[in-house]
Amino acid sequence: MAQGGIPIGQWSGADATDALHRAIREFNEVSGRQTRQLVFLTWVIAVLTLAMAIGVGVQIWLAWRP
Repeated sequence: MAQGGIPIGQWSGADATDALHRAIREFNEVSGRQTRQLVFLTWVIAVLTLAMAIGVGVQIWLAWRP
């Protein structure tokens, strides 16, 4: 603090810039985690859809066979 005035970090805006950079890094980490979770869930849905389609195919085959 310079002679009872405003601290240099506040005066220059450096504190706000650091806080903004921290917030952006935290947001990116959370966003990246959510993206990985959504990709995983998309694959799970795709596999379950394939399994369901195979099951329906087997049911149709069993119903039509002599």
